[in-house]
Amino acid sequence: MRKNVFLLLIYTFISTITISMYRVVFNLYLRELGFYNNTIGNITSAQLWGSAIIGLIASVIADRIGKRKILFFSAIVVPVVGIALAYIADPGVIILLSFIKGGFTVTVFTVVMAAMTGVTKTENRARIFGLNFGINMASGVVGNFVGGFFGDLFGLQSTLLISMLGHFVAIIPVIQLQVIDTKSRFKELFDFSSLEHDEKKVLTYYFASTALVGFGAGLFIHFGNLIFKDLFNMSATGIGIALSIAQFGTAAGSVMSHRLGRRFGPLRFNLAMQLLVVPLMLSLVVAREPILFTMLYALRFVFMNITNPIMTSIIYSYVPNSKLSTISGLNGFLNNTVRAIAAIVFGYIVGTYISGYGQLFLLSTVFYGINSFVIFLFYREFGTKNRVMELYEERNSRA
Repeated sequence: MRKNVFLLLIYTFISTITISMYRVVFNLYLRELGFYNNTIGNITSAQLWGSAIIGLIASVIADRIGKRKILFFSAIVVPVVGIALAYIADPGVIILLSFIKGGFTVTVFTVVMAAMTGVTKTENRARIFGLNFGINMASGVVGNFVGGFFGDLFGLQSTLLISMLGHFVAIIPVIQLQVIDTKSRFKELFDFSSLEHDEKKVLTYYFASTALVGFGAGLFIHFGNLIFKDLFNMSATGIGIALSIAQFGTAAGSVMSHRLGRRFGPLRFNLAMQLLVVPLMLSLVVAREPILFTMLYALRFVFMNITNPIMTSIIYSYVPNSKLSTISGLNGFLNNTVRAIAAIVFGYIVGTYISGYGQLFLLSTVFYGINSFVIFLFYREFGTKNRVMELYEERNSRA
């Protein structure tokens, strides 16, 4: 069991570094090709639609044929399509390939988390989820920095190629992985009638929060490189550093999230973080000094994401093992669907000018505020439930 956890963590590490290297320069590469924000918004939207549709299908199939096979297939498709995108300039083809790449990229998160649930015990799941998310964020730090640095050193197109060649290495841990799957029939995967009342309510809060945060974040989070470029004319290296700062803080905090959850109560700590995000989002509406903006942007990212391992471990503990990938896929479908819509809204609000960023952040603040209320309701109803609290009891067990 410990070996399988280690292999999944290695897979996360390799995949996230290479994907982050690619992502930090891809929009800049599209800008270099002469595309405006509205076109880039449509391309990003296509990628997110792929994450929603293909990602859901892949997650459902993972519960049917096995998670290891899906991870192996994704480790091949993502770099092949990513390399093709680096050498194509036709917007229509880029949109199609972005749809495919987005669909298989998301399995790095959805299927991995489902597989990790199957190879961990209840008493150490919160710690392992926190570690995985911390590695995810730390890898993003490295990927953003290296991607930005390589973009200035070797050129944007060469950086896209280097990152995807490196992604092939993720095949190695998948080959050695052994995941015990509970395979179900397709009709059983979407049959939720057997779920208990509390399980259905938890999923309702989970999906509602996902939709609200997904749209609020989707308005700007996928365009961080363009935001720093448009507002402050930063170089690729500068953009990589700015985005790395945000992920570094999240990486450090998420590794400690299970201890913070144990100290303050998991859902109470989560609520506090969500509430702090709202004033930080408002500050982004007016802040236009580069260092101040970067710090505020980073703090918002940290507070918003530091409790992800807490929420994931709690939600997955309310889901039957036979439906883990399906629930993860449904959540990913919802998340990426609203983000795809939000990406198009980004193009309409910002367009070819930078004056729309204030309106963009203000609209995003509204959705984060509503999400805070949903999280408050979740905390009020489930904050002291035994199934929640037992995840954060003092134990000595290891994976």
